[in-house]
Amino acid sequence: MLDHIYKEINWEDYPTIEQKSIKRVLKNNQIHFIKAKALNDLCVIPKPGEQYRIITEKQFNAYALILSLLESEIIDEMYLAIYRINQPTVISLIELIEAKKIKKATFIISSYFNQTKKPEIWAKMLRNYCTTNNSCNHVYTHNHAKVLAIKNKNGYYVFEGSGNMSDNARIEQYLYENNKLVYDFHKHWMTKLVTDGVS
Repeated sequence: MLDHIYKEINWEDYPTIEQKSIKRVLKNNQIHFIKAKALNDLCVIPKPGEQYRIITEKQFNAYALILSLLESEIIDEMYLAIYRINQPTVISLIELIEAKKIKKATFIISSYFNQTKKPEIWAKMLRNYCTTNNSCNHVYTHNHAKVLAIKNKNGYYVFEGSGNMSDNARIEQYLYENNKLVYDFHKHWMTKLVTDGVS
């Protein structure tokens, strides 16, 4: 199903990565389902107008929130501004879009990972997928923001904080809320970046 996102990647430059990829994706998803449970144990999904402020050393991030929300509803729109994502999470996000569990996705990613002499595999995969899929937009720019905005039939969820979608476990701070005004604010600036064609 994901063959088309591997185009333009010369796997000879990345020995053994292709063979390990499936195992890494499965392990990543297992870990993030545990992280989603940790998030659910810490705070229930906020009702409209509710907000949580979180300081934690637990290893959960925006991807855990995506999995948490998908337990009850399909995601109609997702806007993600992030500095870095690990490769298994990119593959999983693409699979969720392909499966129509995420109907529309917009990614704002740091240009550092796409414009180096040898771009990281996950950056090439995401770029290749978004350029061939109408339900996915992306832009690479000088980004260090970490914001996830999600709309589903139950609400407008925003998850902001210091953590990337990678595997680092540090003290992190997050703000998690259900707020249409904040959702619309983040949707607006991310959509404008894509429309202006920064990448």
